[in-house]
Amino acid sequence: MVTLAVFSTTVSADPDMLQDVCVADLTSAVKVNGFVCKKNFSAPDFFFDGLAKPGLTNNAQGSLVTLANVEKIPGLNTLGVSLARIDYAPGGLNPPHTHPRATEMVFVLEGELDVGFITTANVLVSKTIKKGEIFVFPRGLVHFQKNNGKVPAAVISAFNSQLPGTQSIAVTLFASSPPVPDNVLAKAFQIGTEEVEKIKSKLAPKKT
Repeated sequence: MVTLAVFSTTVSADPDMLQDVCVADLTSAVKVNGFVCKKNFSAPDFFFDGLAKPGLTNNAQGSLVTLANVEKIPGLNTLGVSLARIDYAPGGLNPPHTHPRATEMVFVLEGELDVGFITTANVLVSKTIKKGEIFVFPRGLVHFQKNNGKVPAAVISAFNSQLPGTQSIAVTLFASSPPVPDNVLAKAFQIGTEEVEKIKSKLAPKKT
């Protein structure tokens, strides 16, 4: 019994729910670990059709992530799960990133992808996956997906968190606000400050 109790507290990334539903009140100013519950809820709070169509991939990375988390589906609050759809143009990349609050499992809808994650021992675990196949990225580890094919690809991603969070490695380091000092990045990557500034300029948010 003790073993089962310990296991049940370690398999979920989010805290266990204490009631049937706790639909997120996304407009509340109250800050808690998650979202406060709405007093009234209805079926639309549990519905989302945003993953039905491919996303536009005409960007620098050639990929687009469409999220289906608690911010899009308030009914997911306290349920500890979420999804995403990722679309890739030929040659498209979902660049190296981490999810600090969840393990990710991808199911290939179309196409073929080269995927991988890096362990804390600096070992790359990689594989080519195709339509109908699944690959798992352990929580918190840096990982990526690349479409090296000549046709578009797409996956559905599942997470054991209502809000997994994403940290893109390049953007986190070179486009944070306030910025990471140039001398820190120059020493860490063993490059000059001019190279640092060049990378920062490429990753800086586009002004509208």
